[in-house]
Amino acid sequence: MTGWATLSAADWATIASLATAAGTLVLAVATFASVRTSNRSARLAEILGRVYEIADRHGVGVMNVFHAGDGNLHPLFLFDRRRPGEMERVKQAGDELIAMCIAAGGVLSGEHGIGLEKRDHMPLLFGPADLQAQDAVRQAFDPVRLFNPDKVLPSGSRCGDLQSVPAGAWV
Repeated sequence: MTGWATLSAADWATIASLATAAGTLVLAVATFASVRTSNRSARLAEILGRVYEIADRHGVGVMNVFHAGDGNLHPLFLFDRRRPGEMERVKQAGDELIAMCIAAGGVLSGEHGIGLEKRDHMPLLFGPADLQAQDAVRQAFDPVRLFNPDKVLPSGSRCGDLQSVPAGAWV
């Protein structure tokens, strides 16, 4: 095979069948955590290799799902939540993965946003002035902080951080 462009309709059907079977297997035998980041496609092979190294180092399984064309990564760390310490190892692996992707020139998200999952990683990519500027834009559109309070921007990124969720907030 010389490349994706040479695949026949039958090849694509086989790939889709295998992907569906793999996804079904993952859902049947394990819990997974997807840690999404985005990196330059040119470094995809290197970064995927490092994802496997991180998973090995933390003793968790991993399956990689990604968009090869735009660099969006969706590694699925596989674990059994019934085993003591596995959730912590998955969290550590995810934190290391995010730091590695940023150090490699990537960003926290290419399509799914920041939310609670990556909020505390924002200072790895943005300085205090950047975070304050982002908060100023948010403040202009949501001065009473009703929309997704405590999401996106980490604690300490603005003066007078929100200490409790306002009544009626959308969480």
